[in-house]
Amino acid sequence: MSHVDADVSMTTEYDLTCATCGSPLSKERVPADHLDFPDTGSVEVATCRNCGKRYFPESTLERLS
Repeated sequence: MSHVDADVSMTTEYDLTCATCGSPLSKERVPADHLDFPDTGSVEVATCRNCGKRYFPESTLERLS
C-alpha cells in the first residue's frame, strides 16, 4: 500500500515555463473557434505572454477531441 502526502499537489501547465522562451505561462480562456475547432464555447489554454505560444491542458484536449 502506498502513502500519498495530502500536501503534495500536481503540476499543471500553469506551473511550467514556456518551452520556447522560458517565460511563465498564464491561464487564459479563448473561443474554441479561434483555434480552428467548431464553436464549443471557450476553452482554457496556457499562454506565454512573452512569445504568444499556447499550450493545451489535458482537460482542453479531451474536450476538443
